Amino acid sequence: MSPFGTLPGGRDVAAIRLAGPRLEATILTHGARLHALTFDGSPNLAVQSPDLAGYLGDFRYFGAIVGPVANRIAGATATVEGRACRFEANQDGRHCLHSGEGLHADLWTVETVTDTSVALSLDLPDGQGGFPGNRRVTAIYRIDGTDLCLDLTATTDAPTLMNLAHHGYWSLDGSGSWAGHRLEVMTDRCLPVDADMIPTGEIAPVTGSPYDHRAPCPPDPTLDHNFCFDPSRAPRPLARLTGATGRHVEIISDAPGLQVYAGVDEGIALEPQHWPDAPHHPHFPSILLRPGETYRQATIFRLGAA
Repeated sequence: MSPFGTLPGGRDVAAIRLAGPRLEATILTHGARLHALTFDGSPNLAVQSPDLAGYLGDFRYFGAIVGPVANRIAGATATVEGRACRFEANQDGRHCLHSGEGLHADLWTVETVTDTSVALSLDLPDGQGGFPGNRRVTAIYRIDGTDLCLDLTATTDAPTLMNLAHHGYWSLDGSGSWAGHRLEVMTDRCLPVDADMIPTGEIAPVTGSPYDHRAPCPPDPTLDHNFCFDPSRAPRPLARLTGATGRHVEIISDAPGLQVYAGVDEGIALEPQHWPDAPHHPHFPSILLRPGETYRQATIFRLGAA
């Protein structure tokens, strides 16, 4: 581990370098964040801030684990098994996005570290951000050949909401943008949204829409949508992003959704997660977590080249 910076208040942020024969990754304790990833000597493929100040500002979500509930909760309110909860309304003063000052903004604890893996944890007290339960969240990054594997878990002592996501941004050519990239998303359904980017509740076919990426094509620049997969809990390919050089990343996950965001020039965000605003849509996969249960999400970022 090496020092990366100091947070306001004096807590130090560490950088952990993992290295295999073909992959190298750097993980920060701030946000359990993927700061850098290289493949066979490539440029950095994970869009990053060069310093901690950026991760406290415009780059707050880049590469971080977001939650405890990723994405949006309409009205910044929900009822959790009879308990009325109000969350931070950090989107236009009306909705909750990524749980407000959530996991991405916190300092995680390093539990174990080897040359190719690191396990981090974070304890969340009951009521933090408006969410019930004393909760423990863990993130394990591991290099395996050309795969960067990420396992997320969470437990609670009271019924709560849990929807973790890795909020990585990808730029595969070393150009500082996603120009020339092609995106393939392996599903025929997505969630339409309203003007506030809140799901309407419809599960719509992508056929005939700008969001049909079943064949590789340039990402639609208006993308900020959840693509829907069957909640089978079996890891399967969700998406593949390919740069102009032929270098590519494949997202393999057991998550039932993938949020794709193309709203910044620097990179494309590909976020395995449950569907947004699930507490207000009973027909969406549930994000309720009860005592005695363990939330789990397994994702593989598989690198390759043409």
